[in-house]
Amino acid sequence: MNESALYLTQRLVDTCLREDLFGLVSQSRFESKLPSVLKLSSYPRNQIWAIFAGSDFTLYLPVAPSYYMQRWVYGQPDGSKGDGWLIERNGVVETQQHYQDWIELLKASAHESSHSLLDGYLQELECAEKHKGLCDNAFNQHSEALMLPISQLERWEQKLLRADQIASYLDHPYYPTARAKFGLSDHDLEQFAPEFAQSFELRWLAIEKSLVTLTSPQPECWPTMEQVGLPADFALSHELFPAHPLTLRSLDELPDGVIEAPVACLEVTPTLSVRTVVVNQAPQIHIKVPLIMRSLGTKNIRLIKPSTLYDGHWFERLLTHLEQTDQDLHGTLYHCNEKHGGHVGDDKTFAYIVREYPLSYFQDKALVPVAALASPMPDGRLFLEHLAEQYYQQDTLTWFKDYVDLLCKVHLTLWIRYGIALESNQQNAIISFDEQGKMTLAMKDNDAARIWPEHFQTFEQQSPVKCEHLLDQRITVDSELALGQMFTTITLQLDIAAVVEAMATKGIATSAYLYEMVANSLSQQLSQLDKQGHNTKLANEMLFESPNLYAKYLLSSGSLLSKEASGANDINKFYGLSAPNFLLLTSEEAQHAYLEKIKQSVS
Repeated sequence: MNESALYLTQRLVDTCLREDLFGLVSQSRFESKLPSVLKLSSYPRNQIWAIFAGSDFTLYLPVAPSYYMQRWVYGQPDGSKGDGWLIERNGVVETQQHYQDWIELLKASAHESSHSLLDGYLQELECAEKHKGLCDNAFNQHSEALMLPISQLERWEQKLLRADQIASYLDHPYYPTARAKFGLSDHDLEQFAPEFAQSFELRWLAIEKSLVTLTSPQPECWPTMEQVGLPADFALSHELFPAHPLTLRSLDELPDGVIEAPVACLEVTPTLSVRTVVVNQAPQIHIKVPLIMRSLGTKNIRLIKPSTLYDGHWFERLLTHLEQTDQDLHGTLYHCNEKHGGHVGDDKTFAYIVREYPLSYFQDKALVPVAALASPMPDGRLFLEHLAEQYYQQDTLTWFKDYVDLLCKVHLTLWIRYGIALESNQQNAIISFDEQGKMTLAMKDNDAARIWPEHFQTFEQQSPVKCEHLLDQRITVDSELALGQMFTTITLQLDIAAVVEAMATKGIATSAYLYEMVANSLSQQLSQLDKQGHNTKLANEMLFESPNLYAKYLLSSGSLLSKEASGANDINKFYGLSAPNFLLLTSEEAQHAYLEKIKQSVS
């Protein structure tokens, strides 16, 4: 079995254990000894086994204790993957180690309603394996360019696109098949994915004005009707909508009132999100277009829900206002201009959003998505080490402290003071370095945040926006818990803990030492908010008193279980209180004691 398949199998099994999928943890026995008929010399004597009884088989899965995101991971005590797991059926023992075998095991344990989802996920795994190979090749081909320090690149957009390209080579920390861009062929991947950094021209649709809603005037870079091969007088009756070539190719026919322009126009380059592209001749303009591609789950088609145009601009106005009026937030963040967009009714296929990065602010900045920080570089170091070398005089730990302090200050202030939690995932969380190395947040794409009106109403009178104007009803929540869950699973786990583990793996510092830095930053910020009279009770309970943190269940919520089976109202926000609280394990002794305690629970 090749390395990519082994890698994907490890990620898949670990995620199934993290989410206790089909009771793999809760319904297993954990034992340190196998029946004599199953003993194999290839496994160490101290190997722990999760023994799961299926309908017509018994699974013997080698596992090791963990403090990070889950209590058990697939593998051996030394961290190796070993020779796979054992399946016993009717006295016959078989060794398996491929993700295809694992999917068949899950099907044997699942209700029939999940079988088609599991079959679909197998296709996603196969796609991820193929795309990983192609993208690994692209990484090798681009290695010389990747090693050029971004601080030496002349223009800000070059720095941004280079950082996005570097980020694209690293998988999502917790979704097993994040590498899969489902729906893209090998050629599509090379032409339109950020790993390959190729420019292309947008296609255009002329849509009757009576069908169209524009939120503001279109940018100056927009082509004319003549430039896209249509008569000039079309401008009297139609508006031009940008379309991704892949999306246009996938449409069997266009609805009445929509005409495909014959000429491609406006050269663009894909960003990390793939469907958001930079206009090469006006790089302050980014255009987000619908893309018939699935990522982070085959149900997650990258179209554009028209309500996100308005909700995203709502949060842009609010966050800009808070940065200007809150002395603690002032100077910590800058939000992109997301005023302009267009849509055709509620159709998710004919819509777009323009994101503008004002040159007056960004032209002397280096913008780096959090997704890039832990990316391995061609020289074997992490990208964050390169950044620390260029902007922090090689002091990686001082950089990390400043990074964590910035995230904690902004996101805890928003949560505790205003009742707001942002879905600041690794792609949308952008660190902005100025020429002196100072870091701020460049914010964008906040259409899936959470706001607690009961708490926010204290400030709503001074706010430029009102909660009643939000279109997606899932944004407003009826308790503070939802804010804490988003902060924990996004800011803390995705943006901080994943970086901690990458740094520890590289030997920059121990994870315990780094988590102590994180815990101190969180504690200091909460203490300051408490002294200002804000209620920090729930935050302290969730972060410093609970033995477990919430974890987002990415497979259970949409990929492998239906909403009916999982109970998830929102497949992107489905949680379990099952991740060990690494904030309570801020010494190597504490981590060791925790792992020993897990081992002692084994019979």
